Amino acid sequence: MRRGLLVLILGLTIPTAATPARADGTDDRRIAAARADRLAALWRRDPVQVTDHAPRALPADAATRIRAAVARLREPVYVAVEPPLPGRVDAADLLPLVHDRLGRDGVYLIVSVDGPLGAARQYGTGPVTVPEHTLTAAAVELPSDAGAVAVVERFVDVALAGDVSERLRAGNRPVPKTRLRRALERRDAAERHTARVEGWTFAAGTALGGGIVAAVLVRHRRGRRRARR
Repeated sequence: MRRGLLVLILGLTIPTAATPARADGTDDRRIAAARADRLAALWRRDPVQVTDHAPRALPADAATRIRAAVARLREPVYVAVEPPLPGRVDAADLLPLVHDRLGRDGVYLIVSVDGPLGAARQYGTGPVTVPEHTLTAAAVELPSDAGAVAVVERFVDVALAGDVSERLRAGNRPVPKTRLRRALERRDAAERHTARVEGWTFAAGTALGGGIVAAVLVRHRRGRRRARR
């Protein structure tokens, strides 16, 4: 009887809530490495990659329009239009990994399907210098629902114009902290909410288990007292 009671108590005190994700970033690094491998392999076959997982968000001629736009830069341009990256993986951190695997100079550009999130970087030198914040300047000049194709087209316009700093200073306001920052803040808020829910579930499971254990112990003691009488 005592052995069975001990097993029951141990079973009830083990938390049933899901274990929170690792906080050391190991999973994110693994995801980033896998995405970099995949994207480098795709770009070796075709420098313009447009996801087929969001047909409603992209026009049928998306790839054609993107090819026509980036051809104006007169250097190799590698474009990927993809769904938002999972977890805390950032497109800006993904680009160096892809470049290491692909080993080719040019302009690397990742844009999310809906347009506002992405990253761009120029490796090597080309006929046109593409400053660091070219994609930011392009995105903030467009409506938040402009879409990936419009963002790529404006990106090329801004790069050719060579006035990124002036565009970012337009209106004497911190333009980069608008649509891009809102999208990032929404994602961060969702992650914080998930962490809070996991914490609440863990605490509730522990409290419930403790309450049941206490009730079982009290009942067991009462039974022993009655048996002695």
